[in-house]
Amino acid sequence: MKPGGVVSLKKINSINFLHKNKLLLFMCLSLVVGIVIGSFALSGNKSISGYANNLFDYFINSRQGLGFFNQFFSSLLFYFLICLTFFTIGTSIIGAVMSPIICCLSGIYLGGLASYSYSQFGLKGVAFNAIVLLPSALAFSISLFFSAKEAFNFSLIIIKLTLPKSRPCNISVEFKTYCGRFVLALIFCVIAALIDAAVSTSFLKYFSFN
Repeated sequence: MKPGGVVSLKKINSINFLHKNKLLLFMCLSLVVGIVIGSFALSGNKSISGYANNLFDYFINSRQGLGFFNQFFSSLLFYFLICLTFFTIGTSIIGAVMSPIICCLSGIYLGGLASYSYSQFGLKGVAFNAIVLLPSALAFSISLFFSAKEAFNFSLIIIKLTLPKSRPCNISVEFKTYCGRFVLALIFCVIAALIDAAVSTSFLKYFSFN
């Protein structure tokens, strides 16, 4: 490299990476915005802090006393329903609007749980987040982002078909591709459910929030 030369971002493909994954990054941003809203609104606002309390109580009570397989199937059903929601809205024109909104709502849910446990239980809440809540949430976030991205893209295809002078498109082929791509999202649902069942049955018994 010559003295005084400037390293180009294009040479390390940073701009190309951002361009190719801009929709995925947008869904990530939607989740982060939701986490911020949930962290400050649900725990900081007294008028709705009771909602965060109810979320936290439900999260704990729905897992206590369940065996590994019962917890696995319970979590898998929850994650599967969210993916199915994305899949369904992606087959209509509302998918392009609802996909980032659902990501944001999921972030509000996670942010509310995390901030409430920390604000109410201090270091115990931090440990709860790190050991019980976050591992499965991180795994499911991959499925969430991928599902939202695919739903958004397929919804755009449907929207473009309704516009005048739209390019011809074999919608049946696109739909088969759409279904196939959701298989990856379901795989991460299974991984997230396995993690949730493992940490819940192994570590939740060591936390007391009475």
